[in-house]
Amino acid sequence: MKIITSAPMSSFSLLLMCISLSQIAAIEPVDQGANCSPKTCGNLSILDPFGFVPQQATDTKCGRLGFEVHCNNSIPYLGYYRRKYRFRILEIFYDNSSLIVADIHKLGDFSGSDSKGCHVLTANTSSKVGLPFSVSPVNLNLIFYNCNKIPEAERGLVETKCSSGLFVRVGVGGHYNDSSNYTQYSVEGCSTTLVPVMGEFGKVNASNYEQLISDGFLLTWQLPSNERRYIKLILIGMFCYCPLSYASM
Repeated sequence: MKIITSAPMSSFSLLLMCISLSQIAAIEPVDQGANCSPKTCGNLSILDPFGFVPQQATDTKCGRLGFEVHCNNSIPYLGYYRRKYRFRILEIFYDNSSLIVADIHKLGDFSGSDSKGCHVLTANTSSKVGLPFSVSPVNLNLIFYNCNKIPEAERGLVETKCSSGLFVRVGVGGHYNDSSNYTQYSVEGCSTTLVPVMGEFGKVNASNYEQLISDGFLLTWQLPSNERRYIKLILIGMFCYCPLSYASM
């Protein structure tokens, strides 16, 4: 019996399927290289490549994909990721393509109002970081341990204010590393969560974990080598960014 296999579906075919299954409300070009007039959010200046998204707005035609800055009550948030996991922007260094952000979700884990006082950390901060950004290796590892038993004292772990067996220490090595190989960080009976923080190795006190998270960590970005224009297909229940070349076929 002859088995017939179909060829992989092309990007253009996927685009046609996407359109055929959804009603298009609007198609509008987005110029990823568009120059944006300078804006401010609080004390922060929002310049190219970032695009300013005013409060109550959901999108901007300014700036480049992934560089949306949402301004809420004069506080700037990096809006390229799902809003529930937003990073608060503390400072942007346009001259060397980097910025300092704070993981406000991690801070919220320690400000619960229930009897435990906080929530157990489960996700590495780096899991919320995507292109065009990356966590700078100049950061340090702040490692949280969720333990089902009290770890040995020689491990050098500091107890947190949580009553759920959560401990913390600064990682060895002096540079941030979120490799899936946690052997160097492992403690028997404990799961680990990594949070990048700034500071000088050997001088950072893990007991100040809340302040360290609040002070943020360094992200870097890299613009694509070739500037392309995209179209934004506004579909029922979804947004789809596609290269303009596909739309012109």
